[in-house]
Amino acid sequence: MADENCCSSASRKILYRQQGYWGDATLADYWRMAVLCSPEKQAVIDLQGTSYTYAELDEAAGRVAAYLTGIGIAPGDIVSVQLPGWAEFTVIYVACLKAGAVINPIFSIFRNNELIYILNKCESKVLFIPSQFKGYVYSAMRGVLSEKVPSLAHIVSVEREHKVADGTTLDEVLQSHAPLPAQVARRADDLAAILFTSGTEGFPKGVMFTHNNIIASEKAFAARINFTCYDVFLMPSPVGHATGFHHGVTMTFMFGAKSVLQDIFKPEVSLKLIERERCTLGMGATPFAFDMLQVLKSQQYDISSMRFFLCGGAPIPRQMMKESLKSGLKVTGVYGSTESPPHVATSLADSPQKITSTDGVAVAGVEVKVVDEFGRVAREGEEASRGPNVFVGYLKEPELTAKALDKEGWFYSGDYCTIDDEGYIRITGRKKDIIIRGGENISSCEVEDVLLQHPNIHEAGVVAMPDPRLGEKACAYVALNDAGKGLTLEELRIFFAGMDISKHKCPERIEIVDKLPRTESGKIQKFLLKQDLKNKLGGITAAP
Repeated sequence: MADENCCSSASRKILYRQQGYWGDATLADYWRMAVLCSPEKQAVIDLQGTSYTYAELDEAAGRVAAYLTGIGIAPGDIVSVQLPGWAEFTVIYVACLKAGAVINPIFSIFRNNELIYILNKCESKVLFIPSQFKGYVYSAMRGVLSEKVPSLAHIVSVEREHKVADGTTLDEVLQSHAPLPAQVARRADDLAAILFTSGTEGFPKGVMFTHNNIIASEKAFAARINFTCYDVFLMPSPVGHATGFHHGVTMTFMFGAKSVLQDIFKPEVSLKLIERERCTLGMGATPFAFDMLQVLKSQQYDISSMRFFLCGGAPIPRQMMKESLKSGLKVTGVYGSTESPPHVATSLADSPQKITSTDGVAVAGVEVKVVDEFGRVAREGEEASRGPNVFVGYLKEPELTAKALDKEGWFYSGDYCTIDDEGYIRITGRKKDIIIRGGENISSCEVEDVLLQHPNIHEAGVVAMPDPRLGEKACAYVALNDAGKGLTLEELRIFFAGMDISKHKCPERIEIVDKLPRTESGKIQKFLLKQDLKNKLGGITAAP
């Protein structure tokens, strides 16, 4: 069972209930209300045209929920789902709510090593995977996953064009089960979802959210951006990511709106989807907005329905935001993390100066403070947030939880920022040793560990390299066992692929050195590597 210490301190729980941020309703209750209000309305459509009305999706989810309970999924058990932005993800998500299970969305790019770790951490009994996506046949992982994950008894394939030869498929589940007669009762303070994120510790952390956490988060966020049941939300971000999961899927059904999912991002395709589906807003990492704005300079699309595109997950170039205000694709900023979902945002009601020079102000119910190195409130320092949206802890990691969350409920982000008199913040840097590539966190420690397994590498240090589109990329400083053999990027890509490591984690620049600079205690002096890289790049620094 996944349920652990699933609520904040008693005093804060009482406060959030008194203020109306927490209550007794679960996400399943919000789903049921959306179905009752708009049964014939389209709930979700994906890039390939697969779509469901609220009533259709409710019936399909009921069938999957019956399957889950039939194979022994009990209330609080974790169901892992590794799907791209397909409409079937929403079906499985709602099925989890009906069965009382906890959903664990997983990035579709993860392979054996990452999956084995996450599934074992969750003690997952069932995993939903695509039959094939981006040329990768996921069924090839069945054998090793079954062998390395003792709890995993069932793997269900979601077929599109590629059909699987054996094993259970989602179509079979839908055809062979009648809808679950009644949903399994859960409490609002029970766990609803576990999303994994990588940090400086070099391994993924399971971020736990209750129903109340997610509901409070999405209601406050919706209020800031004036989101209603009439909106059509374009979501090019992965549904395994906090952005796609919380806003592209959960927020849309909570308000009875329409979700438009895009599994593979291409700027021209996004603009066509906006035009075709009359999308009113969208959200994604900075490169998404950057690429669409570039296309709009040379091609015309009818995106008059679009109110704005929310940008987060990576630093937003201020010039890009200024340019966007003059185009048909207005970009506004949001800030948050997996642990504290976007809790700071700007809106079109803000002044142009606030939109272009800040990352926003706290949403309703959330407190934000900036502290210096001594923990004192300051104008510049580390950003911390507290509110009903903040996660309740890391799965099976009490020590890490205690580090991240203090006794008063404050989550310390590890990001440095400034704050003005009106509470608007601007992120200026990071405390954590991570690289943010297009909105995705890459742990330097994790990449270094992989590099050190290469037969010709005996030292490795990874730092962020600025990139005008993605924000940052990984640059590896390595010392070789045999300098005469050398090392190329292509050799590294092949090595990472052979290690079943996600492609985006592979370094995109190599600097070969005789040895790495270290302190007396043996720690790599990364500030020297960053300075060296800055000099080689002509003084260019990463985006603020």
